[in-house]
Amino acid sequence: MPSFERLNRRYGPWVSLALGVAAVAYVRRGLGFAPVAVGVLMLAWIGAAALRRLAPVVVPADSAGVSITPVPRWRRLALPAAGSLVIGLWQNVLFYLLPLWWASAVPGSWNVAFPAVLAGMALLSCFEHRWRAWVLDRPIVRAAWSAVVLFATLVPAAAVLAAPLRICLAVSAAVAALMAAVAVIPRIRLGRVGRGLTVLAVTAAAAALVPWAARVLPPVPVVRMASGTGTAVHERALVGAADAFPTGTDRVYVWFAVAVPARYRQAVRFEWYRDGEPAGRVLETFVVGGRREGFRTWSSRAAPAPGRWRVDLRTDSSQLVARESFVVR
Repeated sequence: MPSFERLNRRYGPWVSLALGVAAVAYVRRGLGFAPVAVGVLMLAWIGAAALRRLAPVVVPADSAGVSITPVPRWRRLALPAAGSLVIGLWQNVLFYLLPLWWASAVPGSWNVAFPAVLAGMALLSCFEHRWRAWVLDRPIVRAAWSAVVLFATLVPAAAVLAAPLRICLAVSAAVAALMAAVAVIPRIRLGRVGRGLTVLAVTAAAAALVPWAARVLPPVPVVRMASGTGTAVHERALVGAADAFPTGTDRVYVWFAVAVPARYRQAVRFEWYRDGEPAGRVLETFVVGGRREGFRTWSSRAAPAPGRWRVDLRTDSSQLVARESFVVR
């Protein structure tokens, strides 16, 4: 094995990981970069498919142990460099997506699972040789990988156009499923009509199922900036902040400051729970984007009964934006 290849196997993953972490920590490309990330992702997808077509084909050797069809020198030199470039494109997109999805997740809730998956994919992409063996060389895995990253990129890209979250999720899921199905289904032994119908079925199923499963996805690009519970709200600021209140308190307020992109209007609702059970009716309202300090909204409960209370702020697609808890003793 050439010395460069040995050095790359040994130190390359850690250099890639360090660069990725530095990009997350110091480079703030923001939501506006999402459409560009879609273009970068498509280049990576096309590049990965091209690499598989250009990869050397293993052929039997003759009696003297010499390959019957030797691989051209240009291909032996170009393929590693092209592979590193493709993986670099994937890394660029994944490390861009991580802050976006983590910022909208709520610690302790199920919606941290998807950002955690993206983090694992970003980590794997740093280990080029493992990525080649586990992803690039397996068409179905590669298609699934590509679909997940494409979905994660299309959601914020659609939000740049101020599309409602329900539409962002449905369209992103449909496009990602369509691309994956087009890549995989031709390998299945079906007629042309059967393949076409299967592609349409997969696309429609993804568009229908992902909004249904939205409860476990962060509400990108909606982000909680601050929240709390208190005894009043004055000039949109929380007053008497606390997380425990004595029985007989006149009223308890739950207050949220939510960051939303400019020109964006998102429907949200307050869901109140006491000792884990729904309490009272759901209050529906909306948040508007463009405010530096976030859009401030609140809900209140008169003389709450003793117990452990929780208030969830959710979008109209049931995605959890923020959560606050307090105790009445």
